[in-house]
Amino acid sequence: MKLEKWHIKMIMLNFLSYTFLVYNYSTILVFNSPYISSQIFSKYSVIGAYSAVLISVIMRIPGSYILGPLSDKYGRRLITRISGIGSVIPLVIVPFISHNPILIILLYAIQGFFTGGLTAGINVIGLENLPEEHRGWFSGSAFSVGGSAYLIASLVFFTLYSILGNNGYDSIGWKIMFFTSIVMIPLSFSLPESIKIMKSKRVKNPLGLLIKNYRREFIFASLMTGLWASINAVVILLLPNFLYDKGLTKVEVSQIITLSGVITIISPFLGGLLSERIGRRKVSIIGSILNLLSSPIFLFINSFNSALYLVSILSFLALFGSGGIMVYVNELFPTNIRSSGVSISWSIGFTIGTLMSVIVLSIVDIMTGISKFSVVETFALAILSVFALLLSVLSKETKGNLERF
Repeated sequence: MKLEKWHIKMIMLNFLSYTFLVYNYSTILVFNSPYISSQIFSKYSVIGAYSAVLISVIMRIPGSYILGPLSDKYGRRLITRISGIGSVIPLVIVPFISHNPILIILLYAIQGFFTGGLTAGINVIGLENLPEEHRGWFSGSAFSVGGSAYLIASLVFFTLYSILGNNGYDSIGWKIMFFTSIVMIPLSFSLPESIKIMKSKRVKNPLGLLIKNYRREFIFASLMTGLWASINAVVILLLPNFLYDKGLTKVEVSQIITLSGVITIISPFLGGLLSERIGRRKVSIIGSILNLLSSPIFLFINSFNSALYLVSILSFLALFGSGGIMVYVNELFPTNIRSSGVSISWSIGFTIGTLMSVIVLSIVDIMTGISKFSVVETFALAILSVFALLLSVLSKETKGNLERF
């Protein structure tokens, strides 16, 4: 079926909305962690800034637990709009709260709660409105938005930095960057209602039905999301730490991360496109095997030139198999409980992924040896790939389920 103009508009708005979802809940804070750490978390250094991100991710679970079922009962659009406003207000307040780390963490907890609600809408609306033959490639947006969020953050940062200079950015520039989060509000109001939920027969207790009849599907959705989010964390999120550990300069690290960001935008879309032809399960299996085989690459990265090429390979393979995961999770649940199942399992999965990055960094800290980071990354990617492979083999194919539910 050919895409109509409203489909194309919705795809663009959905992708931008998801990009700013990631941009708001993690990218702004992580990108500005050196400035925030010194001005707000001075006593706790960078750990304080990353703790705020972790709290935000964890709070997505209760947010999706409460707002996901409401999305099934009252529609995707209403909850997306409420969550869009709720996720932005805390970020707009952050620049006015200096030297108060407890309040910052509280604001990020609120932000995370409403991000869970955004997941109930943004992760579902696009797939429910698209024709079957376009759901696979569109599913790739779920993991590609990490790259697009980073590129937008880079553009905003360098624009402000070039205008304000180092001292100006240090005092006010990072605060202005937080105000850019407000873009999420008009985006959340621009998304259409789901055609499927409008035609669906609503249930009084979506969460109860999910727990009673779809426990197995929920477990698979949470674990599959968690494993691919963990692979993303090990390869992509920890990339700056890994490259700095190898002695690369800030300029070299910035160049490699930018290249990686572009690759991670493209790779999931290609994996999702392939899933439309051979199925979600097979793409996850292929991706898991490729990641397992490529895991030793970390051991051969020891210079800027080697990193430039080898990180490109790792970045592409890390997210290729994740391309069909968002549509896979959506296809596990019927329309009248889909927001509940998708948002809660997705939030749990990305909490697992965030915790995995903390675990890997903790192991690196307690180890000794010049190549300890490479060794830990290699084993982490290999182990996660094996588990992702086993889970994919045990999983059932879901392609086409959205048409049957």
